[in-house]
Parts: sequence; structure tokens; C-alpha cells
Amino acid sequence: MKLVLLAGGKGERLKPLTETKQKTLMPILNKPLICRHLEKLIKNLNFDQIIIIISYKKEQVIDTINNCIENNKNITYVDQLEEKGTGHAIKLAMEYGGEGDYLIVYSDLYLSNNVYNNLIKLKSPGIVVTESINPVNYGVVKIDNEIVKEIKEKPKNNEYQSNMIFAGIIRFPYEAKKYLDNLRLSPRNEYEVTDAINDMAREFDVSVLKIPRNEWQDIGRPWELLLANRLALEEEVKDKVIMGDVHETVIIKGNVFIDKNTEIKPYTIIEGPAYISGKVSIGPTSHIRPYTILMDGSSVGYSVEVKGSIVMKHAKLPHFNYVGDSIVGEYVNLGAGTITANLRFDHKPIKMKVKQDVIDTDMEKLGSIIGDHAQTGINVSILPGKRIGSYALIYPGCIVNRDVESHEIFKCK
Repeated sequence: MKLVLLAGGKGERLKPLTETKQKTLMPILNKPLICRHLEKLIKNLNFDQIIIIISYKKEQVIDTINNCIENNKNITYVDQLEEKGTGHAIKLAMEYGGEGDYLIVYSDLYLSNNVYNNLIKLKSPGIVVTESINPVNYGVVKIDNEIVKEIKEKPKNNEYQSNMIFAGIIRFPYEAKKYLDNLRLSPRNEYEVTDAINDMAREFDVSVLKIPRNEWQDIGRPWELLLANRLALEEEVKDKVIMGDVHETVIIKGNVFIDKNTEIKPYTIIEGPAYISGKVSIGPTSHIRPYTILMDGSSVGYSVEVKGSIVMKHAKLPHFNYVGDSIVGEYVNLGAGTITANLRFDHKPIKMKVKQDVIDTDMEKLGSIIGDHAQTGINVSILPGKRIGSYALIYPGCIVNRDVESHEIFKCK
């Protein structure tokens, strides 16, 4: 079997996080998604060859894999050059790999350990499916007797009576390449692999492997990275593991992982599940609340509260900050008193602008998405669901009531 990982897309819907890094490098408990896929898949399945399709920020992808996978001699990178869709990417992989059976995985997915373990059950040709409460956002699959009848890409409401969606994992024999060769551009101006699956399903049985909804998460939009990490915390942080330097006055409750070379200063409270990476500094008198992830080299200073958030590498929350249900990018520096509001007065779900659309996130609590290297002055307040672009600068005392673009200087009126 050959493994194909798709890692070429720009991740436009994930901005500002993808302004500075490739979408498959988004972290799950401090580990890039693509490294997680490679480690888990190599552990559970035997592959003769691994082909990774790259394009946007391809050097980042290659460097990251070189740093996280020791035995990478059988990994080949194929440059898509032009991002023409999933069908085009898989076709390139098959042209390079030649005869054989292919397991194809979209690399911007979170999968549970159980899913990795069960992929051996996926027949060829076959696809993985899961349930969704909002199936119209995905490729909706019509199934009869465990066989694919049709896939409809992002159908209109009530157009398709199914809540099963294509979960971004395929097993194809090499013979499936002819269906990829015959693809035509879709209305989105891409070659869609779902069109090839439809063509194949008219001639052959394409089987399905169903996986539980709570063991899969698409990471196409910023808040979905929060959801994926919360699933990972529940699955992988099942005990209290403390390897860092923790002051005797610190209170730790629940399942918490604290890595080596981390300092937890006096009178700090940590409530799990939480994941604290290496070389992190916390406190004094800070409060780390459940579902928080602090990545390598980040710091949480005096009287700072962090709840349900991802604080990425080398980000600084120095003093008197509140960060709730937010993502703070790498090397971000929040001025004293900067807070992220995460709840509307009317308690309605928070909306966020994604590309040109305003999307209902279905989340009652959602704070800010702050891109890498952004900086705020003192006493800045950021309203729920706002995105701050990478390298943006927010002046002191401002209320951020709209999205801030990359490199923008935001001044109060």
C-alpha cells in the first residue's frame, strides 16, 4: 500500500493562522497535524511508499516533517505547482507512484487514535464517512447497504436527505486513475475527487467505513482548531503528569500534562484537562482553566487567566490579561490589561467572517483568533469572534469591534 497525504492547499478559510504557516502545520497538543498523521499511520499500517502533495509554503512542510519524522527516506514530495483541487492532487500522486493500492488522507483533519487503528478495515475502492449536524458544508454521501450511491458537494439545504459526509479519507486501486484522468473542472474551478468517486460508483461498488462523529474534526475554519484540540485533550490527557518545576503553593486539579523545563510560579491554579508544553512560564497568581493548551516557550504572567484557548509558541500574555476560547498565534505579545471577550450579551452563537461570508460558528463562547507576531497595547478589548491578522498592531485603549487585517495599524477613533 502507498500513503498519500494532501498538504498543498492555502487554507484561505483558516486565516489569519495560515498567513504565516501551511494549514497542515496547525498544532494538535503542540504537534503539527501532518506529523501526527505520519506518526499514527506509520505505526498502524505498513506502506511501501509515502507521497506528500505540496504547494503553498512547501518548504515549511518539508522542514517540519524532517524535524518530526526520523526515518523519512521513503517519503517523496510531489509539487502540485498549480492548486487545481483534490482530484488533480491525487492524480499527480498516482502518476508518480504507479501500480498499487493507495490510502489517501486529507492532512487538515483531526482523527482519533481509534480511527487510525481502524483504517485497515477500509476496503478498496472505499471512502470514510461520518455524521454531521451541518452536512451541507461538506460532500454529502448517499449510502445504500453500505455502498456509495452518490456524493453531492456542498448541496443546498434540503436538496440531499442525508447527514453522512465524506470524511476526507479514500482507498483507491491504481485502476481508479482513469476516473481522475477524465475529470472536468467543477463550478469551483477545481478538479474534485468526489466527481471521480461518483463516476466510479456508477460502475463498481465503492464501500464505506463509518467513523464516530466525535472522533473526527475537519479543520477548515479557525474555531475548528479549538474543537479538534479539545477532542485530543479528552482522549490523550487522561492523568496528571508533572515533569516541570512546580511551586509548592500551586494547585492542580484534574488531568494535566506539564512538560519538562516548565516553571509554574507561586499561587497559580491549573484546572484540567490542560496541556502545558516545554519551556513554558506561568504565574505568579495565574489561573489556567480547562481545555487550555500552552505551547513551547509561551509565557503566562502575573494575574493572567486563560480558558479554553490555544497559546502558540513564544506568545506572551504578560500581566492582567484574560484570554478565553481564543487562539493566540506565535510570538504574539498582549499588552497589560488586554482581554478577549468571548460571550455575547444575548448569549446567541457567535459569528465570524470567513473569506467573504459571515458564518454562524454554533459556539456560544468564542473569543479572538490572533495571527502570528501581532501585538496589542495596554487595556485593549477585543470583541467576540474577531480576527486579528499577523503582524497587526493594536493601539492602547482600543476596543476592537471588527476584523483587523495583516500588518494593519489599528488606532482608536
